[in-house]
Amino acid sequence: MRPPSAAALKPTPHERMDPGTRHLARRAFLADQYRLTAAGTERARAAGLVNADWYKPPVARALMKTLLQRSDTGAIRDTVLWYALIVTSGVLAHFALGTAWAVPAFLLYGTLYCGPADSRWHECGHGTAFKTRWMNDALYQVASFQVLRRPTVWRWSHARHHTDTLVVGRDPEIAAQVPTRWSVVLGNIAGLAHVSGELRRLLLNVAGWLDAEEETFVPESERPKIAREARIWAAIYLCVFAACIALHSIVPLLYIGLPSLYGAWLYHFFGLTQHAGLPENVTDHRLNCRTVYMNPVFRFLYWNMNYHVEHHMFPMVPYHALPRLHAALRSEMPPPYPSTLAAYREIIPALVRQTRDPGYSVERPAATDCRGRAMSQWVAAGRLDDIDDEDVRRFDHGGRTFAVYRMGSEVYASDGLCTHEQAHLADGFLFDHVIECPKHNGRFDIRDGRPLGAPVCIALRTYPAKVEGGRIFIEI
Repeated sequence: MRPPSAAALKPTPHERMDPGTRHLARRAFLADQYRLTAAGTERARAAGLVNADWYKPPVARALMKTLLQRSDTGAIRDTVLWYALIVTSGVLAHFALGTAWAVPAFLLYGTLYCGPADSRWHECGHGTAFKTRWMNDALYQVASFQVLRRPTVWRWSHARHHTDTLVVGRDPEIAAQVPTRWSVVLGNIAGLAHVSGELRRLLLNVAGWLDAEEETFVPESERPKIAREARIWAAIYLCVFAACIALHSIVPLLYIGLPSLYGAWLYHFFGLTQHAGLPENVTDHRLNCRTVYMNPVFRFLYWNMNYHVEHHMFPMVPYHALPRLHAALRSEMPPPYPSTLAAYREIIPALVRQTRDPGYSVERPAATDCRGRAMSQWVAAGRLDDIDDEDVRRFDHGGRTFAVYRMGSEVYASDGLCTHEQAHLADGFLFDHVIECPKHNGRFDIRDGRPLGAPVCIALRTYPAKVEGGRIFIEI
């Protein structure tokens, strides 16, 4: 369930506060939903979202076998070119020292050093960039250092991200939480939020400790490896600091260390296009991921991660085959975004709106099958036991709000808002298959949505609902 559904919970002390204090308390409550705690896991599990069955379109086995082919050649070529660009920009930055050109020169160096390292870290973490395993592992370690992501911790973090993508209380990599925290979003663009958090946790790892939330997804057997990696990193940074002291110059840090900060803007610029503003707690990657067409330069720097819906559906497909996978699945997908700019035209207004309306999310155009007809999906809406007999409960999904009703062993579902004055029907009174609006006492038949009395005159939209294994599902 989405954090905004907290609005449907029983009254809390928040309601007795003055409006300003209540607003801050509500924001703190919603932010706390993202913590990876036992309570967060239990909420997600109760909603059927932990390790759920995600939608995957059918792909012919012969085609999939072709797409899964790994190759060292292309990845070696791309990696050599990337490091050649880093070295070249680093040389330019050296010669620019002492001039006004040093600022743009080092910005270029840091951008090439850190920005593409994110996608290399990512692809090698999946083990799909190279055919040879040790090449994946080697680049994974180096790229992790460049982007400042502790290798073993983030390997397990990303595994959880793919298992429970954008599931609140489970996914440790939700970059744009709701309500929008602009200090985090803008702080990440500048690299500050990520780097400060990683350095704090790095020091914990050096001491042999692990962050409490990371303990929820990192196995105990991995702890010695994490400590060893952290101590190696700490030794490298100490050597860089020692070089700065010996040379009486900050230049060594400008080449190793600080680029992870001032060069981070690029991968955050790309990264927000993946999920920002899209609905949480859904089990269809077509709803919570974006595929964005990018120019060849961006695609090289990003290693084709702009095909993000396809990557989440089939993470075993290597980066170089994602365009072909995209072409094969096009009829099953919502329309891709024609450019990065087009994606941001949606993302920025969505984040602004989520600042004041945490229940909002972007609703993608309906995915279609090969005949162009809209496809529906059954969505888990909680457990039957969570609703008393002859009672109603609110359910939020995909930026929309619904009312789920129980009459004995039967369940029903409808749009959540009254068609007259937008009051939420979950606050109303249910009796004998009739829901009474809490605002002006308008009534609807929950079986077909018929209006049964003034002031309502427009029918309420209803949805098929069923109970399986004690859980309620509604067809959207």
